[in-house]
Amino acid sequence: MNGLPQRSILVIEDEPRIADLIVRILTGAGYGVDATPDGASALQRARSDHYAGVVLDLLLPDADGFELLAVLVDEKPGRPVIVVSGLPEAEAKVRCMGLGAADYVTKPFSVGELVGRIRAGVDTSAGPGGRIMQVGPIRLDLVRRVVDTGHGAVSLSGHEFAVLQRMMARPGHVYSRSGLLEEVWGSSSDSRGDIVDLCVERLRAKLGNRLIETVWSAGYRIDVSAMGESS
Repeated sequence: MNGLPQRSILVIEDEPRIADLIVRILTGAGYGVDATPDGASALQRARSDHYAGVVLDLLLPDADGFELLAVLVDEKPGRPVIVVSGLPEAEAKVRCMGLGAADYVTKPFSVGELVGRIRAGVDTSAGPGGRIMQVGPIRLDLVRRVVDTGHGAVSLSGHEFAVLQRMMARPGHVYSRSGLLEEVWGSSSDSRGDIVDLCVERLRAKLGNRLIETVWSAGYRIDVSAMGESS
């Protein structure tokens, strides 16, 4: 549906409401998703080569999340594990990163932040090492979350990053305001479509006005025809 080769994510989360939310978010972002609520079944599933990445909650009923993280990284060091946890970031993030986590997302999280962080870790179609996505003059660094069109790196907000990455995945494809709203902000209400417009305007200020085209009555797209022009 989104033009990307589907990658599968294993979600390890024991709280059904949060697990369902993450599954819906990642499914909407184009991933195949399986969820498991405990460490024992998670280890069993995680040994499969089927999964391109793992989303891990640290507080599980039958396992120490830090120990589970260490095992997951040790068994498949090339596969990113993104920790999503309510533990205080100051004390937990450093420990998780030291154990080999690809990223640490603190609850509560925004839809755009979660999708952007997971794509930064999992998307291996984005150039050297899966870290750079490039379309024409637009270079998006998936780790540093900055964009460069030839005039120096510019930082992006979580929503800007998620919208731009989505559109760069399919240059020329028209993304509707309602579709972007649901995928990035987690809302299906078109009455909030103005926040999409504001986000696109901020991106244009950073990329140049011509690289994101408005397709009237349809939405927005990366304008391939403008790629050879100066922005």
